[in-house]
Amino acid sequence: MDQLNSIDELEDEEVERDRPFNPYRFAASEDTKAIVREAIALVSSYEDRFDLRRNKRRPRDQQTFEQTVEAVLADLIHGHLVGGTGIYVTRSNRVLGAKSRYRPPVYSKVFPAILDLLAKPEMGYVEQDVAADVQGATRSTVIRPGQRLLDRIAELGVGLDDLDAHLAGETIILKRSKDPKDYWDEGERLDYLEDDRTDRYRAELAEINQWLQEADLQFDWKGIAWPHTLIALRDRRLRRVFTQGRFDSGGRLFGGFWQQLRKDERRTGLLISGEKAVELDYGQAGARILYGMAGQQPTSDDLYHLWGYVQQREGIKRVMSAMIFADKPLERFPQFTRALFRKGDKIAEVVQAIELKHSLIKDRFHCGIGHDAQFIESQIMVELLLIMKAKGIIALPIHDALMVPWSAAATAKDAMLSVFQRMTGVKGIVTRSGV
Repeated sequence: MDQLNSIDELEDEEVERDRPFNPYRFAASEDTKAIVREAIALVSSYEDRFDLRRNKRRPRDQQTFEQTVEAVLADLIHGHLVGGTGIYVTRSNRVLGAKSRYRPPVYSKVFPAILDLLAKPEMGYVEQDVAADVQGATRSTVIRPGQRLLDRIAELGVGLDDLDAHLAGETIILKRSKDPKDYWDEGERLDYLEDDRTDRYRAELAEINQWLQEADLQFDWKGIAWPHTLIALRDRRLRRVFTQGRFDSGGRLFGGFWQQLRKDERRTGLLISGEKAVELDYGQAGARILYGMAGQQPTSDDLYHLWGYVQQREGIKRVMSAMIFADKPLERFPQFTRALFRKGDKIAEVVQAIELKHSLIKDRFHCGIGHDAQFIESQIMVELLLIMKAKGIIALPIHDALMVPWSAAATAKDAMLSVFQRMTGVKGIVTRSGV
């Protein structure tokens, strides 16, 4: 399998090949609440009819039951509206019964039973593909809206504004290292003990999330080609994802409806504080951070320009990023990059040319420090958001970029350059896209 790692493109939890269940989704309008009430009543009637329960649920258990039905249906509606793909849930008793900071209230040992009830032919709210019960393996299930739920969505004209999500759940997430031999391994979430550092990270993010929740954000679809990315403007909550089982690895910010949008959509339709938005990107961020980690200064303004590969600049950028993450010399072109080079180009020759240009940091390649560099990038972005908040400028993060009102672009750019220099010891580059 081709290798793929990039400080500019690697996104830990960010590239979610199959969307996981959001257990914090809920019905926010009378229409969606009516769907949930009907489902609860029908399932309860079904249980009574077939004598599936000997005793009435205790009040606390009834509350959990109703919350679970609501979360499942609300997330299925959301999934259907934004693209119709399946949603992954777990049936593992080890996961559902474990005490963990990540376990939501609806994840209880009766969760699979509730899914099974909703999936009964008489109910028709859920379709599920249940994985085989293999000893020692975690059981995953893909769920999709059943015909009854699809009919209700159509009959009531349900849209994304009929749904919302609780501002709950862990925002500071720690993940183990991914198995390099398993392409589909996304890195399991790890529990951890609180300390001053995690308390600080959580407090910073809580301050940022509260600020963004109150921000004046709008979107204008005029002039944007179909198909449109379906979004809900209230989806603004960010989380930080740390990798390799360390809190000085990764740490990028994920979440917020603006991160779901295509670049052309963000740059054309997003309004911040009533103004068109401008996107400010750190140029060559990974490479420049690497120079800073080595205590060196870049020897040229364009770190991806190589003689002999002038027309292959984008390919050089991606290969160099992969070299930062790799823990051994590249033996093949990273995934999706071969087409960016000429037919006769060989990966060994490309790597050698990059090492020759960047001889000052040659010893930093192929030693797996990409996530460490990504952590520095994430610290820069958190610092910038807090600075923008203090200045009264709404700023939306997109990994190594900020979206700001056009009138604040110059101020934001100055702050970005200043923070990058201070935190890396290297001069940064910021490019502007948009108005």
